[in-house]
Amino acid sequence: MSLTKIELISYSKLMAFFKFNRRIINDLKQSKCIKFKMTSSWNLKHWYTMTLWENEDDINHFYRNGPHLEAMKQSKTFSSKIQSKRVYNEDLIHWKEAKEQFEND
Repeated sequence: MSLTKIELISYSKLMAFFKFNRRIINDLKQSKCIKFKMTSSWNLKHWYTMTLWENEDDINHFYRNGPHLEAMKQSKTFSSKIQSKRVYNEDLIHWKEAKEQFEND
């Protein structure tokens, strides 16, 4: 499973973020991703994604191609910090547990 935390530079960047996010979600639906979900902080400055994959090759293929690769190349235009973690689990976890993964960083 892959967890990501994205911190937006400012509220003015929400539209740019949503533009890429919509394309990535559409791509996820057509990929080998088993499950995914997304949430934000109450103030919409921090966004979290969680994806479940069968293996590391499937994750890497998705992240290094298509809309996700394009978004990563342009991420500095809307994000001040992006963190990703791998968690080895057979299913998606609760958001509280996922967010705790980023507390010590």
